[in-house]
This record gives sequence, structure tokens and C-alpha cells, in this order.
Amino acid sequence: MVPEAAPLGELHWGLLYLLVRLKVLDGRFILALDATFVPKSGRKTAGLGAFWNGASHRSETGLELSCLALLSWSGHHAFPVQVQQTQPRREKHDRLEQYQAQLVAFLEQRRTWLQQHLRVVVADGQYAKTMFMDAVSREGYAFVTKLQCNANLLSPFSGPHPKRRGGRQKWAGKVDFKSFDGWASVPGEKRERVWTQVAWAPHYKRFLRVVVIQNLNRRGEVQGHVVLCSTDTAMPAQQIRSLYSARFRLEFVFRDVKQFAGLNTCQLRSSLSLENHWNAALFAVSLGRAEVLLDDAGRCKRPASWLPCSYEDVKRRAYNQLFAHRILRHLGLAARFDELQNHPASPLHLGVKVA
Repeated sequence: MVPEAAPLGELHWGLLYLLVRLKVLDGRFILALDATFVPKSGRKTAGLGAFWNGASHRSETGLELSCLALLSWSGHHAFPVQVQQTQPRREKHDRLEQYQAQLVAFLEQRRTWLQQHLRVVVADGQYAKTMFMDAVSREGYAFVTKLQCNANLLSPFSGPHPKRRGGRQKWAGKVDFKSFDGWASVPGEKRERVWTQVAWAPHYKRFLRVVVIQNLNRRGEVQGHVVLCSTDTAMPAQQIRSLYSARFRLEFVFRDVKQFAGLNTCQLRSSLSLENHWNAALFAVSLGRAEVLLDDAGRCKRPASWLPCSYEDVKRRAYNQLFAHRILRHLGLAARFDELQNHPASPLHLGVKVA
């Protein structure tokens, strides 16, 4: 009998509570929201429809799962905590409304714990909608996302107001992303220019802290730009950038769970069974990450911010241990396995690579 999805979802929280209690994670988290495409053949699977496949850069027939994950504040580790299947448009379900309902339900259900540990919600450009900004702001969190490169933004007017009848001038004009007079310059990486300003977004009806990152070629010419924003206008520009970059850690989870945890090999048809399989695969990746962070005695090996890992490495180490244990057993040397495991040369780490 297939278990219900809720208990499997609670496994994610049990692991997260354990890591926080053992002080492996410092208790400050970033909530990331993203969806990923799952290929599926056949015609009888629930929720089968046309979804965007980022790997092929086009819409394809298959399934989609929407995932909420808590990222460590350093941005090095992501732990999925909630998975939901997206229903296709042909059944008159709007994707964005489904994402919003999932996010709102999660924030309300875990409100007490999140108020103590959550700081920011981060999502990519497809979530840069008023509905998401309002939902996150109502709970008291900042929302960091990416805007279109030609976003409609107005710069506040800061000069002397002309002596005339009528109201005072509010806006200096529309941001054109070519002239950055009045913007603050902040340090960036090589071949970059980074600008920041608090601007008014008419579409969202709110002020946003905007960060523009210009990419330069070898001659110092602008090749393009990226526009990031935060609903918290007091948030530093460097922090907005680092928070948005941390969102990509969830993409690495999707990579690991598809390539090494069997996410795409499920042959089940019902939504409940599919979500159970997805939860099991994601939990396996989280367990592998916890194994890397903890030693055999359940103590923290070293701070989580210093320890990148991949589920491929976890499987490689497990295979090396199994192979070495079998060889030693056939040689009558099984008692010396601990000696091999603790050898300074780390022979059981052969083939391991960093994510």
C-alpha cells in the first residue's frame, strides 16, 4: 500500500530540525521557489501536459514539479521541504496561481518556525509578479527576484522643485538602463559595473531596491545587463546579488535528483504516487548531504559553509566502501576495514569530485 504524501513530506522537516539542533546549520535560511520539468511518456498519467523544459529551451509534453527549499544562509546547501505537482493549462489551471497557493499555504502552515529562522524568499524572473511580492510581504519577509532587462521603473526626483502651481515633482523620469546619473556605484567582479538605486515600480505599485549588473567585454564595452530587485529597500546591493546567486543551489539539487536519485525513472500514474516518488528521491539527496555534514557520531564535521558536496560523490563513496569491504572479506581481512577507512590517504574517496 502506497503511503500518503504528507508523512513523506514530514521527513524533510525532521531532517532539517535535526541539523539545526545539532548546530550543523546556523538556523538562518533563505526560502527558494522553483519548478522543474520531468519527462513522462504515455497518456494516462495524471497532470500530463505541456511544460517548459529548460534543458531543451522549449515546451515539451511531460510533468512538472514545483519545489520549495530552504537554503542555508551561506547559500551552499539546499534542503527541499515541500513538493507539489503542477497541473497543466488544458485543465484550466494557471501555473502562477498554483505556485502562489503552494507558497502561501507553506508560509501559513510553518509560520511559527519560519518567523524565527526565515529571512528572505528568492525566486527567478517568472515569479516576479505582484501576487508573489504581496504574499511574501504580508508575512514580513523580503522578496528577491529578477526583473526584465527593460523593466518599467521610475527614478525618484531629488533636485530642487520648480516654482510653479500644482503638486511637487515626484519622478525624475523613466530608467533607461544606459545612463546611471544619480545611481550609486558598488563594487563588482572583473568586467562588471554594478549600480543600485531605490526606484518606483508602477506595475508592482511599490518601491524596490534595484541592482543593475552590466557585463563588459575586454575593451570595457557593455555587452548586456541584468536587473535584480528586492522589496526591502534597505537591503545592500551586494546582499541582493549573493541571495539571488544562492538560488542556483536548488538547480544543483534538481541535477542530482535527476541524474543520481532516479527522479525521472518513475512509472507511476496518479498524482499521489508521483509526489511520493519525488519526495523520496529528494529526501535521498538531502540524506546524502546530511551524511557529508555529519560524522559517524552525529557531530558536525566542519561548518556547512565550508563543505560543498554532490550526490554523485555520496554514491561514489558508498560504492568504494562496499567494494573495499567485499575485497577485504574475501581476503579474511574484514576486521581491518576501519583501518582502511581512517587511512590518511583516503583511498575510499577515489573518484570523488566537488559539485
